[in-house]
Amino acid sequence: MMRDGNNAAPWTILEEFTEERVSLSVHDASRLAWNVTVPVAKSGRLTYELTVELEVPTNLVGSFEPWGALQSYARLDGADERGTQPHGSPAVFRREIMGVSFKLARSRNGFVRHCTLVRSSARARSVEEADHVQSLILWISAARGALAQARAGMLACGCKREERDNEHTLADEFLSVQLWSVLTDCARALFETQRWLAIRSEDAAAELDAVEERLSEALREEIAYRKEAKFPHAEPADALELERLVSRLRWLKKHFERVLFLEGESYRVASRLGSWFSAAAAMLAYLWFFFWQLALEKHPFPGAIGSGVLVFALLTAIVYASRERLKEAGRNWLEGRAQSMFAQRVTRYRLPSPTPRARGPIVGTARESFSQSAARRPDPVSPESQATLDVTVLRFSHRGFVTRPEAAEGSAQVRLVFRLDLSPLLPRLHDAVRGFASPNVETGHIVILDVPRNYELPVRADLRFEETHEEIERTLVLNKNGLCRIDEAAP
Repeated sequence: MMRDGNNAAPWTILEEFTEERVSLSVHDASRLAWNVTVPVAKSGRLTYELTVELEVPTNLVGSFEPWGALQSYARLDGADERGTQPHGSPAVFRREIMGVSFKLARSRNGFVRHCTLVRSSARARSVEEADHVQSLILWISAARGALAQARAGMLACGCKREERDNEHTLADEFLSVQLWSVLTDCARALFETQRWLAIRSEDAAAELDAVEERLSEALREEIAYRKEAKFPHAEPADALELERLVSRLRWLKKHFERVLFLEGESYRVASRLGSWFSAAAAMLAYLWFFFWQLALEKHPFPGAIGSGVLVFALLTAIVYASRERLKEAGRNWLEGRAQSMFAQRVTRYRLPSPTPRARGPIVGTARESFSQSAARRPDPVSPESQATLDVTVLRFSHRGFVTRPEAAEGSAQVRLVFRLDLSPLLPRLHDAVRGFASPNVETGHIVILDVPRNYELPVRADLRFEETHEEIERTLVLNKNGLCRIDEAAP
């Protein structure tokens, strides 16, 4: 997105910037994450459906239990700012602060996305010709402008900085660290882009020096503001102080995010209805035994008394033993039918309750299922041949709806976060590196190069609600040491 920063307030682009509704990422070395953002309807309910599929070679799956590996939670997102309302309730004020934090996050995502655009379009024309420099600077100005607007409005509370209460001081410190983190992430994305452009030409990488200067200026000003406000600070060379600063950021974030997180409650359909399934299966098994017993009594076996009694006892024992087998099969059949028609798990999200015994209003309800199916894929080395690879498709289905309770007024959307632990797959992979020997041209000695032995697993996500349909395809790269990254799917 490009806009003339001299003709419009730079932070206004944050109001127009829209992120993807569904995203896939690597959360850490063992967990695959997918985030979903569902808008909250102004009235009534909004129904949505999410499907995520991961293809894993069958020999790597083993005894994988997906429900035990899945972690999920939900929070309100996209809180609306209400300008300057210093006398609002603490919950309203914290929600406004999180609204500013979301704007800072959008500016970071916009900057990172634009860096990706720079790398993809650098082959066609220079960075300067495409006006990427001004666009990247505009994202930095947008983040700084959003924080400056908040400091002049809701954080000012009509008094001097040293006269503000503790909540406003904590909010100012929290947003300051958030901006610091945003600028850090922007710098990391810029360095990666400069490194990529340097491979192409030194001049192309030098064209982004102006963006680095603007980032450096923003960092100097924010660090100076923190020192003036006497916020906790850390020198770059002091690892202990930096560790304490990161810990304080975590607690500040939890302090303000607490009003947005929803309380989740889940139950497995099979466990909730298991007793009813057992009772129904027991009734069927008893009827089976009862009818066979009546049939055997009405049709006695001819012959000697001893042989007739023996055959009658043997058949009765077989029918009695089959009753237990029928009972177990009937229970499994009922559970399978209920889960296929309804869901394997039901999850509800509620607003935080004001008291421990009370229950908050429901914001969303979802029916979730996890299935595994076998499939065959063409051999990647020789797709035209008849050879195929056996894969197991892990499919997560999530169907639900969200509503807008009165207590959640001002929230624009609900963000659902899922993390799937894939650590059970890692021990079944081969060594993380593979060595290749090569003679050194200059010295004549043998040099062994260790190359990562990575596995590429296709992963897809599909989100539908109303007339919106978003589908993304990515490739999960992992090795024995853990998950590495998410790449764009190969064409």
